Amino acid sequence: MEQLRTWVLSIAMAALAGGLVWLLAPKGNVQKALRALIATFLLCAFLSPFFLRGGVSLDWILPDILDTPTIPALEETVSRQLKTAVEEEIAKRIQAVLDERGLAGGQILLDTSIWPDGSIEIVTARVLVPPGADTRGLAAALKAQAGLDVEAAIGEQSNG
Repeated sequence: MEQLRTWVLSIAMAALAGGLVWLLAPKGNVQKALRALIATFLLCAFLSPFFLRGGVSLDWILPDILDTPTIPALEETVSRQLKTAVEEEIAKRIQAVLDERGLAGGQILLDTSIWPDGSIEIVTARVLVPPGADTRGLAAALKAQAGLDVEAAIGEQSNG
């Protein structure tokens, strides 16, 4: 914040100095050249933080927002939320296939992983159906209709 305060003060002082020179300057052709000089002076004062810092950087204006420890935490939160949303969507698709085949009440177990590039992969999909249910072709239907990239393991729910 101190750097921002210093920058604003330097702009104010440059404007004050430019105004004083303008008032003391003689009238006539000199005023046009003086106006361009004062404008250049004010522009330099305005852009001085960028020239003095070796390039354009907003770190000195917004240090708290650009704090690096918060970025990984934010990325982790977003990744977890996306993973949950993907799991819920895939579970809905699988449940729709189960309902279509009359296998309501099946249990869906998904294991997903988040890769370093941010992609989410379904590692395993396990579907537990009621005992004695006809599961012929169910794995292929889940892969085709629910959009699974992995072969779903089909099993029976336990009675206990």
